[in-house]
Amino acid sequence: MTQGGYVTLVGFVAQDPIQRETKNGVLVTDLRVGTTPRVQDRVTNQWRDGETSYYDVSCWRRLGDHVRASLRKGDPVMIKGKFRSRTFIDRSGQSKTVIDIMADTVGHDLNRGVANYLRQRRPAVTAEPDLGAGTPEEVPEGDEMIDDEAIEQFGRELDDLDEAELAARALRDGEATDAASPSASQAPF
Repeated sequence: MTQGGYVTLVGFVAQDPIQRETKNGVLVTDLRVGTTPRVQDRVTNQWRDGETSYYDVSCWRRLGDHVRASLRKGDPVMIKGKFRSRTFIDRSGQSKTVIDIMADTVGHDLNRGVANYLRQRRPAVTAEPDLGAGTPEEVPEGDEMIDDEAIEQFGRELDDLDEAELAARALRDGEATDAASPSASQAPF
């Protein structure tokens, strides 16, 4: 068993992810995540929000690309990663301690909503170069692969549906996908 500080963080995206490049040319996406515990007031027996804590999360390389493309401010998220604390002196001379998390895994918290997963296909590795293949300039990168208008329309459609309709629609779509896919019936689960 490895030793180290691992944490699972459940919260919300506090600000849109920001991607930057290190001195070595490696891409890292910085994510600010807030967590707000729910506490019960024993006197009134009512639930209320506790104090919100914020954490800085760094997502390296491909994970960072996916986080930048998938998450927006306010999204509910679950993060697994290693954490470390660091202390520094701020501009006013006061000592501050922050918790940094290096993410191994990031995903939407499906207890609080529905997500649409899109698997990115890796290009097949061939022994000989394909002379008919397009040049790298022809391959869409980053935001060009994301159809923002379609995503917004999907969000509006979800807002118009109630939970029962949404569950029935997902079940119908899943059955239609299973019927259309010949390999689905052959999959040994």
